[in-house]
Amino acid sequence: MTHSRTIPSFHWSSLILVALSYSIGWGIRGNFGHEFGAMLAGTLAGTAVALCSGREDWRDRWPFFAFFGALGCGFGGSMAYMPTMAYMQAEGAANQLYGFFSTFLQGALWTSLGGMGMAWAASEEREKLTAVFKPLSWVFVLWVLQYFGEDAFVQWYQSHVPGLAADASGFRQRSPLYWLDSEWVEATLALVALCAYDLWDRRSATLAWLGHWAGLAGLAAAGGLVGWLVQLVLAKAGLLPGLLAMCVHVQGDTTAINPATELPFDPAFMITNWPSICYDFADYMGAVFGAIAGVSVYFSLFGQFRSGAKLLVYITVGSYLAFIIGPVLLSNIPFLKAHGGLRLVSPRGDSWANTLGALLGALLYMARNKQMPVFLAGVVSFVLGGLSFITATFVKILAYMPGNPALNPDPETVQRWAHWRSANWHSICTEQLVGFLYGLSVAVALGLLASRVKSHSGEPRVRKWTEAYVVSFLLNVLLYVNMVKCIRDTWTTTQSGGFQNVPALMKAPLFGFELSATAWFNLMFVAITLCTIAMLVTHYRRPLALIPVSHTGKGQLFYLLFLWAIVLGNYMRALTGFNEQRLATEGMVMVNGLIVTFMITSLLRDQKSVFSGEPANYWPLVKKWAVGGVLAFLACTGIYETVDWSVYGFKEHGVKHNRRFGAQADWIVKPILKDKGHR
Repeated sequence: MTHSRTIPSFHWSSLILVALSYSIGWGIRGNFGHEFGAMLAGTLAGTAVALCSGREDWRDRWPFFAFFGALGCGFGGSMAYMPTMAYMQAEGAANQLYGFFSTFLQGALWTSLGGMGMAWAASEEREKLTAVFKPLSWVFVLWVLQYFGEDAFVQWYQSHVPGLAADASGFRQRSPLYWLDSEWVEATLALVALCAYDLWDRRSATLAWLGHWAGLAGLAAAGGLVGWLVQLVLAKAGLLPGLLAMCVHVQGDTTAINPATELPFDPAFMITNWPSICYDFADYMGAVFGAIAGVSVYFSLFGQFRSGAKLLVYITVGSYLAFIIGPVLLSNIPFLKAHGGLRLVSPRGDSWANTLGALLGALLYMARNKQMPVFLAGVVSFVLGGLSFITATFVKILAYMPGNPALNPDPETVQRWAHWRSANWHSICTEQLVGFLYGLSVAVALGLLASRVKSHSGEPRVRKWTEAYVVSFLLNVLLYVNMVKCIRDTWTTTQSGGFQNVPALMKAPLFGFELSATAWFNLMFVAITLCTIAMLVTHYRRPLALIPVSHTGKGQLFYLLFLWAIVLGNYMRALTGFNEQRLATEGMVMVNGLIVTFMITSLLRDQKSVFSGEPANYWPLVKKWAVGGVLAFLACTGIYETVDWSVYGFKEHGVKHNRRFGAQADWIVKPILKDKGHR
């Protein structure tokens, strides 16, 4: 193996491979949506980053690059981003400038945690890197229960608990767990899992362990009692209504006129900044908050959170605090309340606050634990990701110029450009192009570390099972939660004409028992998963000839399997409603898939490596990127807005309209209502 002063991560082929990998995953994410869809991009890009690095120790760790890259990219997958782009094209300088800021922030949040996940896989010791799978698995168990059980719980709650605020309608904002469309349930379950893991991890002699439980129960009971008494005293003193007025407010303007009825909005059908379950048990909320405070005190004093659990606690607590402090509480400050609250896309969801808090928690953990390479990767990915999103949106604005009725209402001109304007520009620019730029962002962030992070070659290969864990998780679990959406979203959906492409119910051959299409799909995926696990177990006992010996070969095999599984799954999802506009998504994804197939198999430089040595101080680099990021954002905003203003002025651009400010702001004229479908 030859050593080189050049960095293979910055070779043109490496940058394009990582960028296209992210672009493919992000383009497919547009069809599947949310966190699970976003994880597809992190999986492909993370694998590509490791294989292109020119570092044998990174190539050895490709499963962890893929896994933690996927988890990082999954954060923020549920953020509503269409309004932020529409703000950039809305009427008025305030809306447009806010659009640049909010679009930048969302792009930055999407890429920063993904870049940090890959950087952590690159820089952390294998002992600590693999230890985190134990507490993380506890979190996954509760998330699996939520995935399969939340809907059933909500239905039971709404139908078996009479006289409460929730009801049995299909609108998700009427769920007792709906809280500004955020990720608070996921954060709560993660904290519960981590606390349970800590108790289990500290198990020792029976009496000592009973002492832990007694201390936890005692502090929870004491906190609950104090909270109940405080609520009782405040109520008796007549202070409780004033306190509630400071903390609780309706999400919207009750004096505004509903365009649909030409009457003021009815506050009874408007949501507030707290979930309805709090109102259902309002008399006990003091005790609940007190008990939570007591549990928090216990784990602050006695919790150890070993095996990487502390990192997960930082991320989860950060997610919770940012959401509670920001959209929930600070939104009631009069100035903010008069402008829709501290909410990025009011009245839409506030999972952005969860993601921002998770990022801040992760950065704080890395700074305190001297993981500055990961901190640097987070800053670089944040800056470049934000610039990527506003750039891609600006390109989309330019693409809509030809034949735009807002610029030239001449019918002949509009008709001449009709086909051009009918193209799926959303997919081309704000999914696949922005995905390409996101990929460049994480490629640059990890490229900066390739020659700086110390080598991990020769370290003990502890917990080999975690590699099989990762492969099975990505090939089976992640693919399942995305591909199962094909059934309910397209395959069994009634088409125009009254037919279904796949029957909702089907009988088993010969035996005649009947199962739903989803049940048959689940059975087949269980069989595939069992086969995958059996092959991995066999390989660790007796290497299979099918699986390459080299780290690069294994990574290539996984990459190709995962790539074509999601490409074909995406095509199958779109097939039932395929038209010429889908060529912009499925067609380009297919072509890009062929390109990266050639690149991943033919252009990797397995024989080269780079010199690596960790610099003494990362802070100068962090400061340069942070300051440079602010200046670059201001410069891009100024240039893009100047071009936009010279073409459109501060008028509407003739596309979908969203407004953050003004009398026609979304939160004023289009609030989330309990008797209307959620947007």
